[in-house]
Amino acid sequence: MCPTVSISDAREKLSNVINEVAYGHERYTVERRGQPLVTIIPASEYTDLVTLLTENGVRSEVQGVPVTIHFTGERYFVSDDLFNLYGEGNSLEAARQDYRIALQEYRADLEAHADHLAPYLAEHLTQLRALEAASNVP
Repeated sequence: MCPTVSISDAREKLSNVINEVAYGHERYTVERRGQPLVTIIPASEYTDLVTLLTENGVRSEVQGVPVTIHFTGERYFVSDDLFNLYGEGNSLEAARQDYRIALQEYRADLEAHADHLAPYLAEHLTQLRALEAASNVP
């Protein structure tokens, strides 16, 4: 965990904080009233993280569905290989929420046509029902 600094201390010591981050490879989380606002990291580390997210993506999970998260430098994308759905947004949380909405709409569409689905779509509906049941287990 990186050290924290209040926003007022960061303002007063900005030059020192920047030097420690840039040359000492330190990281700082800036807080307001005990709540984290931003984390200051070296530019090279930021570039590496963006490259990782852009080129390879990061594996994660949304509502039990395995997803890959990508970042273009401006927007986040959350996609899966199971249902071929995706979400996008200016923040990671916005992209995750957009994906959740796509998943809900896909499920509702499958449910509405449950009696007339192609076999692979019927399997998708079964998988979605199982994921929902698993997430509702106490």
